[in-house]
Amino acid sequence: MDDSLKSKPIVLFNTHVYPRHRDDHVAPFMHDLAKVCSTFARVVVHCPHAPGLPLSENMDGVEIRRFRYAREHKQTLAYRGDMHKQVKKSIFKAMLFYSFLRKWKKATKKLIRELNPDIVHAHWLIPGAYVTNKAMIGGTKLFISMHGTDVFLINKMGFARRLARKSLKSATNLHFVSEALQSIIVQQYGEENGGGLVLPMVFGLEDFRQSSIGVRDTKRILFVGRLMEVKGIDVLIKAFSRLLGDERFCDWVLDVVGDGPELDSLTDLSREMGVDQNIHFHGSKQRSEIKSFYDQADLFILPSRTTSLGEKEGLGLVILEAMMSGIPVIGTDCGGIKETIEHGTTGIIVPENDDVALHGAMVELLLNSEKRNELVQNAHAEIDRKYSSESLTNTMKKWYGVD
Repeated sequence: MDDSLKSKPIVLFNTHVYPRHRDDHVAPFMHDLAKVCSTFARVVVHCPHAPGLPLSENMDGVEIRRFRYAREHKQTLAYRGDMHKQVKKSIFKAMLFYSFLRKWKKATKKLIRELNPDIVHAHWLIPGAYVTNKAMIGGTKLFISMHGTDVFLINKMGFARRLARKSLKSATNLHFVSEALQSIIVQQYGEENGGGLVLPMVFGLEDFRQSSIGVRDTKRILFVGRLMEVKGIDVLIKAFSRLLGDERFCDWVLDVVGDGPELDSLTDLSREMGVDQNIHFHGSKQRSEIKSFYDQADLFILPSRTTSLGEKEGLGLVILEAMMSGIPVIGTDCGGIKETIEHGTTGIIVPENDDVALHGAMVELLLNSEKRNELVQNAHAEIDRKYSSESLTNTMKKWYGVD
């Protein structure tokens, strides 16, 4: 071990998802957080193995340990963004999930004994905090971060609420990425569980900073994210179809960057609406490649919606990335998006599931370059004020209680 690490406190991240490499599109904010914390602590990340990955490695000063939960080719639960839906649809996946939890708990307990960490930081209330709490050894502090889906699902699942209650009761400190998540925890478990840190996972925004910002003229609209029901991309396609029906915008392009279970239905919808020639599905891209999409966009849209399972947008980190990149943004009034965008000042908010309202907002901004420029300037200034690297580092040190 590097001698410089011996004097630092040990923080163990325990999570069901973590970037598999530096440019992975899967939860890049987790690695950004780990890098920030590694400036004042020895950070060890414990996460699931996936085919082709080493069991341990060091990435940018962050130690990563991975546990196997099935044979190499059968490790298919993690890193897809739909673990709970896989389990619900398949008896085999439900059995695999049970094995996943059991082996994760065993591996976590073993690693805690080996490291004797000062802090164990569990990510996602379900399953991360549940597994971590079951594996805890007396005397170690449990910190829990809640990111979105984990909290929204407990509104629909009584069993999950019972499991989450035990974890919350054992926690030393809590972290919510938005006030929307905090309010649900208070509603479900009372005011005594509503304390803690409210902080978006915005630790890598500097990667998207533009040296100069201003109105562009590329005729490109951008969406970035997982292609899942909660993202509402079908609503965006319908609104974009309306836009193309206006001769002033008939040659505009919609770039959809990301992959996920809704890809086939979304491509089918674009063909049915006759707009497939103007919509480009680019699939998942590495972070460095995503930046180039931000650089080329006139407008960024995140049309998230509430699903039948109660899922909402936990925060909408991509909105902040777009703001840092100098793009005017439109979002819906879903989950934490209302905390990310100040309507009319740093962006525009429209009702969820309303393609007519979304189309109207798109037209309004595209015809008003002065308004777009005002939104961009305001958003950029707000991000600089709230999310500087020094401020975020100090916030995390204070939350952990590290001097």
